[in-house]
Amino acid sequence: MEPVSQPNRAVQIRYCRNIDEQALLLDAWNQNYCQISRGVFDGAVSLFGAGGVKVLVERLNRTVYQRGQVLPSRLAVGVPFELEGHALLCGQTSHRDGLHLFSGEGGIEFLSPDRHVVVNLEIEPDAIRDAVVRSQLDDIRTLLGARPGVLNVDPVQLQAFRQVLKQILDTVADRPALLDDTGVAAAFEKSVIFGLADALRDVRGFDSQGHVQARHAQARLARSWQLVRRVRDLVEASPECPLSVAELCARFRASRRTLQYAFEETLGVNPSAYIRAVRLDHVRRELRHAASVTEVATRWGFWHFGNFSSEYRGQFGELPSDTWRRCRAQAA
Repeated sequence: MEPVSQPNRAVQIRYCRNIDEQALLLDAWNQNYCQISRGVFDGAVSLFGAGGVKVLVERLNRTVYQRGQVLPSRLAVGVPFELEGHALLCGQTSHRDGLHLFSGEGGIEFLSPDRHVVVNLEIEPDAIRDAVVRSQLDDIRTLLGARPGVLNVDPVQLQAFRQVLKQILDTVADRPALLDDTGVAAAFEKSVIFGLADALRDVRGFDSQGHVQARHAQARLARSWQLVRRVRDLVEASPECPLSVAELCARFRASRRTLQYAFEETLGVNPSAYIRAVRLDHVRRELRHAASVTEVATRWGFWHFGNFSSEYRGQFGELPSDTWRRCRAQAA
């Protein structure tokens, strides 16, 4: 990861070629990422902070399965700017005209698509001194609810909030020293919080047309999501990661068809592709401290080294030996 920072500490821009490095930039979120779609990862996080508000603009170019838990002391809301492709947040369909609540009970499970730009608002209520702003924030928390998920709001109001955020961030990115001024910092804080309040004026559930059908479809999706979550918990538990779909079927007493449908409906990939992605992800992490590529590859069930190298390069855009050598050089 090569950081590129503005002179002011309140404005930082960091570019990442590794999903783990990007996850760590959201330090209050306790996240871990697993890259699902294949190809070189190219991500970035831009951070803007003033008072009790931090704005994190996250860009991803690959489908990523994210899991984490925002600190209980923080309120975290995502405003999608670009969200094209299959996406789910805690089993709910994720879309551009829905506010994403990331904080709350139960933690986050987010399947983000290849084309992903979300402006995340991270608010620390105890750091906000203005009584009126704190009172507004109490109202916002009531509207958001206690659990992460997607909130359908008026698209017009949400677009207006996007414009407000864009204007603020463009101005501060161009002149980061502005946030050194206490008055500007207070205005930054107020603009974000009251703008969010405006966007939440008309929180909606399902549309009136097709209400029952939408609810049934969401319930079916939730069941599939629960099965995928159970599989993920098992698959990511080293060193007992299942190496085949047949092993998954045996462990969960589920048919191959059931697993296939659940994964394709939620993650948009089949179980075999998911298991391969997770195993490759483990290999990439362990190569940082491994004695050899062979040691790590065999630990995760890759016995044909020619195929393994091809799969790894297809997933991450470089050979495993390149990753290993670079990590050893950085460590030295």
